[in-house]
Amino acid sequence: MAQRLATNYAKAYFTVNEEELNQFVSLFTNEHISVDVKVCDNGDRDVILTDHNGEIQLSFCRVGNRYSCDSSYLIRDRQLANAMRKAMKTFRGYGIVHRIYEGFTMVYHYDQGSVVSIRELSGDEETSVFEDTSLHIASELEALFQQEGSEREIESLRQETDRWLDLRNWAKEAAPEKLPVIDTRLGMLSQRLFELEV
Repeated sequence: MAQRLATNYAKAYFTVNEEELNQFVSLFTNEHISVDVKVCDNGDRDVILTDHNGEIQLSFCRVGNRYSCDSSYLIRDRQLANAMRKAMKTFRGYGIVHRIYEGFTMVYHYDQGSVVSIRELSGDEETSVFEDTSLHIASELEALFQQEGSEREIESLRQETDRWLDLRNWAKEAAPEKLPVIDTRLGMLSQRLFELEV
């Protein structure tokens, strides 16, 4: 089995609340990783992970009652790499992770803590190893929902058009000065219906 040389978090993003941030720190402590937390004046938190290869600083910026961390770092220690993998899953992180081996690299894409694709890079070649097809299903379902939303809007626009046409028929005899406003609104409704039905 190939020996992993390093794990490069080319992009890693977490968003957590205060309790989850404490759990995040505890996860590393429980994995026997040295952790130091610095509280900044503005409420931000710097989480510093230390292994025998050095330090990794994760800056969690406070926005309201949540903290977000957007960073990149290289991990050479296997124990720290495994703990970070657990953190990515547990705290539903997003990321692009390069697991570097002698002669090739495995690229993992994370979305809400789940691996959604794995590619192998070797020299100039790139091979897809895994792709989560449920993402395609989710996007198809969202498109279907959008279609149904359009159908509901079309029905609503038709009903509104009928009301304005009734008003126009009344205004022809009772208030002809209102016809330009009514016709403008009917033109807008007609244009929107055309856009949705195309």
